[in-house]
Amino acid sequence: MSIQISDKILEKGEYVEEKTTKNTIYLHHTAGSHRADWTIDGWNKDRTSTNARLRVATAFVIGGPDKMGTDKDGMDGKVFRAYNEDFWAHHLGLKTENNSILNRQSIGIEICNYGPLTKTKDGKFLTYVNSEVAASQVCDLGYLYRGFQHHQKYSDKQIASLKELLIMLSSKYKINLKSGLVPLLDLPKGAGFEINTDALAGKPGVWSHTSVRRDKFDIHPQAELIAMLKSL
Repeated sequence: MSIQISDKILEKGEYVEEKTTKNTIYLHHTAGSHRADWTIDGWNKDRTSTNARLRVATAFVIGGPDKMGTDKDGMDGKVFRAYNEDFWAHHLGLKTENNSILNRQSIGIEICNYGPLTKTKDGKFLTYVNSEVAASQVCDLGYLYRGFQHHQKYSDKQIASLKELLIMLSSKYKINLKSGLVPLLDLPKGAGFEINTDALAGKPGVWSHTSVRRDKFDIHPQAELIAMLKSL
């Protein structure tokens, strides 16, 4: 399978046009809608209090089904490139001395997904912005991960596209897909997705945003995602 990537390049100044050596991939989710193109449009509009560009983005965004599980926009599994992955942007947001180094040496991939869900007394599942997600789109981990048992499901097409994208990037940059998260995936109750000192130190491989941030939920340890990562 050859991955199809649609370019939707950010405006000049929204990323750093500096070619850097890549040895790491970080997995994120957007905490937003299914529209990957809207995610990139939003980055173009983000500004600091002094109207400066934030230069916060990931190189790739993978679209998904909407909250009701339909794909009327044709976004499910569609991959968009926000800038040439040889370049870089801020996507980790660490308060460590090596924050810039980790951003420069890594490629970020966003999966369109709202993340943690709250189950109401009447059985509905709500996002953090109180929008409802269909029960068919809910991943029930069976345990609490960072305080939540239910999360929006990463779709089969998203996971398949992510696999192809990881393989492509590994081939291009000689990134070891078996390093990072993969050796930790058999740890119980999502422990492999928690803070990791190797990730914080800049060990190459594939990591999750949760590997370096305690306040983030991307990505959650969904069984189908874990199976894909172990198959790499």
